[in-house]
Amino acid sequence: MRHLFAFFVVAIWPLLAAAEKPDVLVILADQWSPRYTSWDNKDVHTPHLDSLAREGMIFDACYTTSPVCMPARVSLLTGLYPHNAGHGLWGNAAGYYPQPKDAPMFLDIQRAGWTTAQIGKTHWTAGPAWHEQFKNSGSFFKALGIDHVADIPGPPDSTKGRDPYSQHLQKLGLIQSVADDLHGRYVKGEFAPRASVVKTEDYHDWFTTGLAVDFIRAQPKEKPLCLVVSLHSPHPPLDAPSDYATMFDPEKLTLPANVPPKYLREGHALDHAETRAMLANYLGKMALVDDNIARLADAMKARGTWANTLVIFTADHGEMMGAHGYLTKGRFYEESVRVPLVLRWPGHVKTGRSKAPVQMMDVYPTIVEAIGGELTPGRFAKSLLPIATGQSERLRPIAVSEIGDKAPLRMMARDERFKYWADEDREYLFDLETDPLEQHDLATDPAHRETLNTMREKLLTHLRSTQTNLSAGYKPKVQRLREAEAKK
Repeated sequence: MRHLFAFFVVAIWPLLAAAEKPDVLVILADQWSPRYTSWDNKDVHTPHLDSLAREGMIFDACYTTSPVCMPARVSLLTGLYPHNAGHGLWGNAAGYYPQPKDAPMFLDIQRAGWTTAQIGKTHWTAGPAWHEQFKNSGSFFKALGIDHVADIPGPPDSTKGRDPYSQHLQKLGLIQSVADDLHGRYVKGEFAPRASVVKTEDYHDWFTTGLAVDFIRAQPKEKPLCLVVSLHSPHPPLDAPSDYATMFDPEKLTLPANVPPKYLREGHALDHAETRAMLANYLGKMALVDDNIARLADAMKARGTWANTLVIFTADHGEMMGAHGYLTKGRFYEESVRVPLVLRWPGHVKTGRSKAPVQMMDVYPTIVEAIGGELTPGRFAKSLLPIATGQSERLRPIAVSEIGDKAPLRMMARDERFKYWADEDREYLFDLETDPLEQHDLATDPAHRETLNTMREKLLTHLRSTQTNLSAGYKPKVQRLREAEAKK
């Protein structure tokens, strides 16, 4: 009996204790337009993502803090807005890197007892700036609280020979052909739809997911993990590989009404036929991501923790895909600034949809609360669990986004109905309830002057209440002396 008890304590009890602690899987896509989710668009084919959505909650009003990669990802890492001290990045910038003291999210998860990992694109830095304080990238990632990192930059940087994917291509003798193909795409146009020169099994995101699957298989079951898998797709270039490049027939696709019949792109007039051809490849890259979601889910099922795994799917920003005559991102229209967000955690997260304004950076506080950790003070990101568990209908009155490289910097605010933004030249106002495609600007309409003023005020209030306060908690010298005297 004593031997059986000892076996239970040593072998069985750790597994039972670990079973109570959820694994966490974050799937971060890049440049995924919220217009192209299957629950809102019949042209999209993502059955595995659909399964996550059916088992969890969809957030229909999730906004990135900035509609470009680096500031959005730094917000996710830090829980801060671009206007905050400790962030300060309003666009992609060479040489920038987040200070570890301002990016405590992984540390908060690590301190709670979870193995932390990010595999795929990080894009927190755009150069070797971390060399100023850290001897190598490993020490930088360690300071961020990440136990394991496989940093795989997006094209064309993934052909420079340093990252795991580049090394994979080198072994296959493919790196030069991939580099030449990507160079041509970026010089002549990354939106030209054309299949990748590599097979699916050697494609960027398939390789990244393979590393993530290997990592999951290697982790001891008695210790919970928090894994972020950051994929490059469906970000251009439009190079869906193999069958994914021909999966969608452009002639059968429907464009939103806010895509004009003709629009200019770098001096070339694009029409609906060309836009549908781009969209077909874009949807193929989404289907590729979806099949990789299935691979990750299968790995978690084999690990035995799928029933108690918090899964979060989102993207750093969206893609215009012809809407309002634009391609790529960087704008405050819905296609660019809003992102898909799905939370799935059986037995904890309710199923359904929420229209509450939330931010993409809310992902990490959600994880910290779910695992029973303690969030570092001074973060403006908020846990989504109060909404996802039915305790609250909303977290904040507005969601915001910020971008710019010159004054005045551009800012956007969206409440439950209206969206307002100001750029260098003018203001915009849209009623998303009656005009979801943002085709009727109300900013100069006298009938909506009061609404315009209200949205301005909401944005101002937000800015006043989300400043990093470096004097918070300060006690005047007299008070400190009196408290010290009282302790004697």
